[in-house]
Amino acid sequence: MSGAVLQRGPRPGSDCPCSQLQGMASGNSSVWEALLLLPAQASCPSWRHSMEGSVYQLANIFFTLGYMGGSGLVGLLYIHLFLASGFLCTSVWAWTDACAADIFSWNFALLAVSAVQLSHIAYQLRSVSFQHDLQNLYGALFQPLGIPLSIYKKIATCCTVLSLEKDHCYAMEGKTPIERLSLLLSGRIRVTVDGEFLHYIYPYQFLDSPEWDSLRPSEEGIFQVTLTAETSCRFAAWRRKKLYLLFAQHRRISRLFSVLIGKDIADKLYSLNDKVCLSNGLRYDLRLPSFYHLAVPVGEIPQLKQATQVPFNGTSCDNWKEIHHLVFHVANLCFAIGLLIPTTIKIHMVLLRAMMSTGCALFIVWAVVYRCALDIMIWNSLFLILNMLHFLYLLYKRRPIKIDKELKVLYRRMFEPLHVPPDLFQRLTGQFCSIMTLKKGQTYAAEDKTSVDNRLSVLLKGKMKVYYRGHFLHNIYPTSFIDSPEFRSTQMHKGEKFQVTIVAEENCKFLCWSRERLTFFLETESFLHEVFKYLIGKDITNKLYSLNDPTLNDKTAKKFERQPSLCSQLSMMKMRNSMASSSDTEDGLSHFLHGGSTASSIQRSPYTRTSGKMKPIEETIEDDVFDPPSPVVQLAPN
Repeated sequence: MSGAVLQRGPRPGSDCPCSQLQGMASGNSSVWEALLLLPAQASCPSWRHSMEGSVYQLANIFFTLGYMGGSGLVGLLYIHLFLASGFLCTSVWAWTDACAADIFSWNFALLAVSAVQLSHIAYQLRSVSFQHDLQNLYGALFQPLGIPLSIYKKIATCCTVLSLEKDHCYAMEGKTPIERLSLLLSGRIRVTVDGEFLHYIYPYQFLDSPEWDSLRPSEEGIFQVTLTAETSCRFAAWRRKKLYLLFAQHRRISRLFSVLIGKDIADKLYSLNDKVCLSNGLRYDLRLPSFYHLAVPVGEIPQLKQATQVPFNGTSCDNWKEIHHLVFHVANLCFAIGLLIPTTIKIHMVLLRAMMSTGCALFIVWAVVYRCALDIMIWNSLFLILNMLHFLYLLYKRRPIKIDKELKVLYRRMFEPLHVPPDLFQRLTGQFCSIMTLKKGQTYAAEDKTSVDNRLSVLLKGKMKVYYRGHFLHNIYPTSFIDSPEFRSTQMHKGEKFQVTIVAEENCKFLCWSRERLTFFLETESFLHEVFKYLIGKDITNKLYSLNDPTLNDKTAKKFERQPSLCSQLSMMKMRNSMASSSDTEDGLSHFLHGGSTASSIQRSPYTRTSGKMKPIEETIEDDVFDPPSPVVQLAPN
């Protein structure tokens, strides 16, 4: 073999003490020559006429199937399963056919790494078992919002599933302390105040969301309503202190509960509003009955089949071949690094495909320049193509999505906390909506004139005021929906009109969707449909809170929009109870408009007191979905 160094052995009978050392040096020299043999020194005049054995070809079939795997944990499980099978076959081939110790060593090591990763991924994909009620709760409430089982497990482990017999009370008015947050799993519960029926609570609705959202973490309170089981019920209950600690540890769970509770409160108030109708049969705007109360208070994987054994060629390696070139070892090192990358790294799949592509490219160089094996070159060319296609696709998916400058704050405060991908947000805001402007003093909607069928809008810049018959209701600030109550409570093509007037107090800019086209789009995007449902519910609850004290200055009101449950002076419990009366609504509104005052009826609930046991939790942790990590930047006009 060219480049080989011939060593002359010692004479027979010679007792030269350095002969053994010379032999060791000769051996080391030949190893390094084999590793660092340059292409010009390689003896590869033509391709080998014989192909590798059938076991090697079987291994490459497994590799091909493995490299076709996709992303995600299931895709990784598929990839490592077939790669481990391929490495097993190449280990057998190296031991029985190729007789190459370095090939066997590398493939056996890669087999071990793949087996470890396979076990780790299978553990991550293990079925997290919950009791039947909690499993149904996940499917109905949390799975549609894309909440992983790992997050839901933290929520479920903090709760206790309890039963409530028929006609037993969950809470009694003026007696039961507010110590927990509960969610109904089965049955039906009746809510009353002073013996008068308010509404029902159905499965997957919170029992005490108004009470929860009306108290600070450091306050204690007493129920102002009675909750009675109409049927045998089961509910999940979280202790207040334990749930606040969970919010402090996991901000995503805090944001999640904030939108869930906000929507639940809005749903409860809408169920009350169904009883309050105008003379023409249409329902009042949800913001108006609360003023009626303030003026006229009412009581204050499958089993694997057995594998077919691969027949061996019956040969054994009596003489192991020399070590292979350094290119071969670097290629295997690339494979090892790729397989050892932890799956917890966000760009794990990108790095894995990059290292696999590098390893395949080096194997092609080794096969062409040093091994002279056409089949090895062809197989690795195929592997390189597959890995490069996946690598380029992953890079394309992770490309930076350019969001319009005017929409960045909206995305960061409303959609990013709920893990809406930037590309989905871009689709939502780039096809059937437009950015419109409204000058100071111009009207967005006129009471009893503007149809509710046309649009849904989010304020991007400026400030708007909402009036009813000339009386101020509340302000609308950036990143809030302008007409969420109308979108939630009305239907298209029914001829319904705005019941309030919305006027721009400053030069405003807002994002406007065609309501009909938006509704059609949300029907095709189930995840975004759920997100919109909860965002609108939370926005309506924020507006209802801001009705409590319309005299707040702008600085306080802006903070109020972000932290309603901590800044409200009139609890949501009172607002719910205010809608108990369903008669003489128009007369009550008329009385308010002719001299009623909201400020005079705003007072602290006698059922609320400060806790001496529970220390206040940082306000931004409690339920602030929309609060960004940095102050809101005012957008410059175009």
